[in-house]
Amino acid sequence: MKSLPKADLDLVAKYFQENNINLEKASFLISGLTGFVGSWLLDSLMHINKEFGLKIEITGITRNASKVDGWVDLASAKNVHIIESDIRTQKIIEGSFTHVVHAATPTTTATRAGDLGNVFESSVIGAKNLLEIAKKQDTPPIFLHTSSGAIYEKSASSLEKIPLSWPRQDLAPSDVVDSEYARAKIETEKLIEAATIEGTVKGINARLFSFMGPRVPLQEHYSIGNFMYSGMHEDEISLSVNPATVRSYEYAADMASTLIYVLGLGQPGTFHIGSDKGHELLHWAELVGKVFSKPVKNLSADLAKKPITIPYIPEHDARIPRGLGESILIEEQVANWRDWLMEKR
Repeated sequence: MKSLPKADLDLVAKYFQENNINLEKASFLISGLTGFVGSWLLDSLMHINKEFGLKIEITGITRNASKVDGWVDLASAKNVHIIESDIRTQKIIEGSFTHVVHAATPTTTATRAGDLGNVFESSVIGAKNLLEIAKKQDTPPIFLHTSSGAIYEKSASSLEKIPLSWPRQDLAPSDVVDSEYARAKIETEKLIEAATIEGTVKGINARLFSFMGPRVPLQEHYSIGNFMYSGMHEDEISLSVNPATVRSYEYAADMASTLIYVLGLGQPGTFHIGSDKGHELLHWAELVGKVFSKPVKNLSADLAKKPITIPYIPEHDARIPRGLGESILIEEQVANWRDWLMEKR
C-alpha cells in the first residue's frame, strides 16, 4: 500500500491541535487495520503521536500483515503492534486499551461478493469478540464502530439530507451484497448500544458516508473513484450511472480528522461522518474532468432523473467542529488526489 501524502497528514494534525483533542497516552486496538478507514487511522494516529509526543500505543488486527510492511516501517514504529489474525476468531488479545475501533467489515465489491458470509460475520462476530476483550479492561474503553449511512431506511422522501433521527432499515438475511452489508452494520450498532447500556463500553456508532482521496478504490462501486480511474487511464471521464443521483464526498483527511475528534471526545452515541455538501454525479464527473483536462462522456443521459429515495447525504453533526477541510476547495482536494495517484510508489 502506498504511503499517504504528508500534506494530508498535516491537515489531520492541524485539526487535532486546533480543536484541543486529548489522546495523550491513549492505547488503541483497531480491527481492519489495512482497510481504507483503518489504514487512515493508523497513519493519522502515528503522525499526531510523532508531532505532539502523545505516547500513543496502537495494536492492529489484520488478516494480511504484509500489507502494513508495505507502507509502515515497523522496525522503527515501536508503538505499533500488529496481530495477523481474523477478527471472527480472535477472542483474546492481551493488553490494556483505552480505545477500541472496529473497522473490519469488507467494503469492496470483489471482497464482499467472493465471501458474502464474511460481510456479516466480520462485522457482527468481530464486534462480539472485541466486546469480550473490552470486558476485560479495568475501565470501560471508548468503542468506535465504523457504521454506515447504508443503514438508513430508503423510503421516498422530500428530505435533502439524512438526519440522525431517520429510522434504520428492517432487513432479513439476504443473498444481496448491499443488503447484507447494511444488515451487518445495523446488527453491530445494536450490539454496541446494548454493551453501552450494560456499561461494558462507551459505544460510538460513527455512520460513515462517501469519501474521496488517497486509498479510495478506483475500480469499484464508488463513482468518484471510477471517475478518477477514467482520468488516470482513459481519454475521457466515463459516467455510466444516473447522472442526476446526488452524492457528497468528504476528503479522506477530513474523515480521519473527524473520527479522531470523536474518539477524543469519548461521548457515547451515534455520529455522522461525511460532507453535507451534495452535488449530482454529473457535477462530480465534470469536476474530475476539469482537474484532468478531459471531457466527460455521459453514457446514461437517458437515466437522468431525480432519485425518488432519500439522497445519500448526511445532515451535518453539530457536535463535530467544522475544521480545516471546510476551507480547502473541493477542486484542490481532487487535484491533490490526482497528484498522489500519479506519484511512483
